[in-house]
Amino acid sequence: MPRFLLFFLLSVSWGSLFAQTSTIYFEFDKSILTEEARTMLDKLPIATIDSVSIMGHCDQLGSDVYNNLLSEKRAEAVRRYLVNRGLAEDRIVLVKGYGKSQPIVNQLDVFSRKLNRRVIINIIPLVVAEPAKPADTIVNTPVSAPSIEPVKPKPTVKLIDEVRDSSKRAGDNIVLRNINFFGGRHVFLPQSYPTLNELVETMKALPTLVIEIQGHICCLPGPEDGMDNDTGQPFLSYNRARAVYEFLLRNGIEKKRMSYKGFGHRFPIIEIERNEEERTTNRRVEIKIIKK
Repeated sequence: MPRFLLFFLLSVSWGSLFAQTSTIYFEFDKSILTEEARTMLDKLPIATIDSVSIMGHCDQLGSDVYNNLLSEKRAEAVRRYLVNRGLAEDRIVLVKGYGKSQPIVNQLDVFSRKLNRRVIINIIPLVVAEPAKPADTIVNTPVSAPSIEPVKPKPTVKLIDEVRDSSKRAGDNIVLRNINFFGGRHVFLPQSYPTLNELVETMKALPTLVIEIQGHICCLPGPEDGMDNDTGQPFLSYNRARAVYEFLLRNGIEKKRMSYKGFGHRFPIIEIERNEEERTTNRRVEIKIIKK
């Protein structure tokens, strides 16, 4: 059996330790969950899910209109099943049907078409912060060693202090440090959560603060947005800004205090990206102060 077909027979695959992708399959022209699909959904760790995206697909037979509707029904069947299992509605960030527009394989034999009749479930688990580790023991420098003045790191300015700074006014932007995503996706890397939590605390501490969340990407000259591998659509910076918005929403920040936009690569900090550090600088999320 070809390796790429064997890969897609696997019903669960891990994109990383922190992101799980599960795939279930449907019978021809059906949107009813099979017993095998229900068994797989029963194994999903509902209590530890932070967010989930559900994307339905069809094989190549039939019209676009019919397949779009069928793929939506398949995605909705999965949504209902997970909600009945106890998944909170606000944890579901996407339920969408893509019809036959994204086939895994293009062959029309029975086996190949079965691989295309699927629903993909992207799960982001809750991240539990690890306890702080004790500081390393400082070893005294031997007397015989040359005296070297240590380079003192610049103190990190807290986000709340940046916002409170009297020089920051409505219309000014602040870069959210260390909010990073998996490549080509709108899924946060684990190291993003301290900054996200700091933004939540800042919004709670400053109840009159109103912001616009702005997403930016690297590596794509021109005004176009990047392709989001999670949705299959070219709205990567928009979806990353929305991911921050939804995180704030889940943590108690009111909708009326937030909005979000994606700017693609239109406003790079560094015009010509020569290395990963410069690409990371452009691949960012900012907040624009609308009202303090």
